Amino acid sequence: MDKWFNSPWFIRVISLLLAILLWTTVNLDDNSQSDALLINDGSKEFEVLSNIPLDVQYNDEKYTISGVPQSVAVTLEGPNSVMTPVVRQKNFEVYLDLQGYGPGTHTVDVMHSGISNRLNVNIEPKTVQVTVEEKVERDFEVGVDLINDEELVNNYEIGEATIQPSEVTVTGGKDLVDSVALVKAIVDVRDTTDTIENVQAPVKVYDTQGNELDVLVEPNIVNVTVPINLPSKQVPIEVQTKGEVPEGYAIQSVSPEVEEVTIYGQLEAISQIGRIANVEVDVSDLTESTTVEAEVPVPKGIKKVDPETVEVEVEVVEAEEQAEQVIEDVEIGVANPPGEGSVSFINPDNQQIAVTVYGNEADINNLKSEDIQAVIDVEGLEAGEHEVPIEVTGPENTSFELTNPNATIRIG
Repeated sequence: MDKWFNSPWFIRVISLLLAILLWTTVNLDDNSQSDALLINDGSKEFEVLSNIPLDVQYNDEKYTISGVPQSVAVTLEGPNSVMTPVVRQKNFEVYLDLQGYGPGTHTVDVMHSGISNRLNVNIEPKTVQVTVEEKVERDFEVGVDLINDEELVNNYEIGEATIQPSEVTVTGGKDLVDSVALVKAIVDVRDTTDTIENVQAPVKVYDTQGNELDVLVEPNIVNVTVPINLPSKQVPIEVQTKGEVPEGYAIQSVSPEVEEVTIYGQLEAISQIGRIANVEVDVSDLTESTTVEAEVPVPKGIKKVDPETVEVEVEVVEAEEQAEQVIEDVEIGVANPPGEGSVSFINPDNQQIAVTVYGNEADINNLKSEDIQAVIDVEGLEAGEHEVPIEVTGPENTSFELTNPNATIRIG
């Protein structure tokens, strides 16, 4: 036995046998793998890919298109080994080639690229009817479409809206752009009690039938401000002086820059206000004519007054230039009496007042009660008790003073 192991021929034979055994084993493994690949290659499968984006190749600077679906369905058939990477990666393109097509309606084949020619490809739809139109641009003014304005809270009022920018550019096919009738920014005012400031509103485009048009709008969002106000009413004001001018001077006249202001509040509250009579000007230190800024008081139940202050021109003269006379029993008239009911005076109960008249002696010496007109205005006042200002007028170059500038009345 030891002789065999020591024999070089014995070792050579054993090595040869081992080499043959190794070759046979490797060859059998390779054949098995080849057979497996052959079997897989030979098995065909189907795969349906939905919602594959459909690209369109066209001159978008010159034309617009319509009628193109956003996506298509692609059915693949072929060997699993070829199909699997295509399905997983979706690195192929499905498209319409409209290069060279002019305005009009065309039936165009749906094409594909990037799919192995070892796969059968079926695309649904196979063709698409496409309308090509000349591209045009046109500028339009933007209006505001307020939705749910019927649900505005507590009779609030809507002011005039402002839009920034006030114009947009509409781009689309010529026929479509020619059909534009309205361009509106949409703002919802449901349950709103405060001014809507700089809200970003989408812009919609409509034809004469109210149908929304599929066009490009630039910008498609605008900033809109919509004033939301309480119910309002304009009422006259009456200025009263407070304090006394220094000795040796007198007030010749007091004239407000504006005759009326706007009050805001609930309808019930503003209907009770006929005028604002207690606009006060302090004349305590005045020795010459001047203009004074006076605050307009906010009546009870009223939310705000606009303007909040008014300019009042006060004319001051030296006292020796004026004379004064008290005119008794001046009858108070009633302007704009109610259609129903009556006006009765509580204070003064006899509907008469005494008026102190200031002016040149020659102008006032012979004045009588019928030369002075005292009036209260009850326009807009509802049934109930009210305190209203007394307005006094008379000859030119005279001024007037009342012990009580207001009258208390009852309507009903």
